[in-house]
Formats: sequence, C-alpha cells, structure tokens
Amino acid sequence: MPIREFVKRVIDAEWVARVIEVLDRRSDNRMTELGMLGQAFEFAKINHVPGDYLEFGLWRGKTFSYAYRMMHRYRRGDMKLWGFDSFQGLPETGDHPDNIWYKGQFACTRPEFESILRDRGFRRAEYELVEGFYSESLNDATHRRFSGRKAAIVYVDCDLYDSTIQVLDFVQPYLVDGSIICFDDYYNYKGDPEQGEQKALAEFLQKQTRVRVIPYMDYAPLGKSFICRVNE
Repeated sequence: MPIREFVKRVIDAEWVARVIEVLDRRSDNRMTELGMLGQAFEFAKINHVPGDYLEFGLWRGKTFSYAYRMMHRYRRGDMKLWGFDSFQGLPETGDHPDNIWYKGQFACTRPEFESILRDRGFRRAEYELVEGFYSESLNDATHRRFSGRKAAIVYVDCDLYDSTIQVLDFVQPYLVDGSIICFDDYYNYKGDPEQGEQKALAEFLQKQTRVRVIPYMDYAPLGKSFICRVNE
C-alpha cells in the first residue's frame, strides 16, 4: 500500500479523531466543529437522510476537510461535497454594533484552496466548487447545476446577515426532513438576535412556510445547529 494512502487511512480512522479531540484542550468543555460534523453525518446515516453536503464560506478548508473525512467514515458514497466561496474574502461588512469582521477577511484564492484539498487527499470527482459572492453566484445557473439533488447537511459560515439570508433562500428548495443546518457564527455579535446569522434565520423562517427547524446542538464558541422539518 502506498505510504500516502496508508497515512490517509490512519488519519480517517475514527479512533484517531477521538484521540485528537481528547488531546485538544479546547474540547474539554465543548463540542468542536469536528464533533458537530461527526454528529451530523451519523444522524444522516442513522435516519437515511438523502442528499449532499453544502458548505458556504470555505476559507482554508478546515471544516470542508472534516466533512470529507466524515463522508468516508460513514460511507456516504452517494454524497458529493459542494463548496461555495468568493475566494476573495468577505464582502463589504457594513457598520454594525459589535462587528468584528472586515472586507477581504478570510481570503484564500481558488488555486490555493484546491492545492490544499489535493494535499489532504481529496478526489476531484467528490466535490464541486461554486465561485463568487453569493449575491452573484447563487443564481439560476447554479440552481440548474444543483438540479435534482438534495441537501442533507448545510454548513453556514457566512458571518454576515446579508450573506446568510442569500444562502438560506438558495438552499430552501433542496432541504428535506432531517436536513441539518449548522451555523458557525450563530452566537456572534454577543448573541444579539437582531444581527448576523441569527437574524437571518429568524427572517427566513418568518417569510416562508415550507421549512421549519428544531434546535439540535450548540458547538464551538459560537455555533448552533438545527434539524429541518419540511411541509411539502
């Protein structure tokens, strides 16, 4: 067996992830992003939730790589990973109370990002990237590209209200009973419900009746996840 394949299998092994979490002192008293995605993928497997993994806001691929690992661990050969990012960092953030973001933050070029994925053993056929700011990229062409697919797990790391509401509007038709949505910065802005991802979710739920959510798990310092229930 090639050394690279052997190392990848060791890294993907469940016991290795457990050891890493134990050794990581940050996880002593909270669930990490890795743990959240482990829960989400196992939930999807147990409940036979169909669909792909969609991540909005990739930066350098940490959580995208976690999802790749979990996809293989739980043998979701039917699943594809979809990554959405401007590859230019954040758009204009606006002037909001408690804002900690700035335009261009979290920039990572697409060639650099794809190089990171190759180094981590990603197979090109297993993922798709959609480039551009969401106001432009989440368009009819992208809907056609995603046509016929569903969203089993959605990871929203948009930081900003405007970006998040655009993402939720885009994924709404693809959510199914049991879809899990993870918001990486749900409790940002000091937990203010009138800002950021928290405000976007509340407005999304008010303006449409197809999707309702059940609170699932809190994770990391700012994250919260929900289980979707769909009215067809």
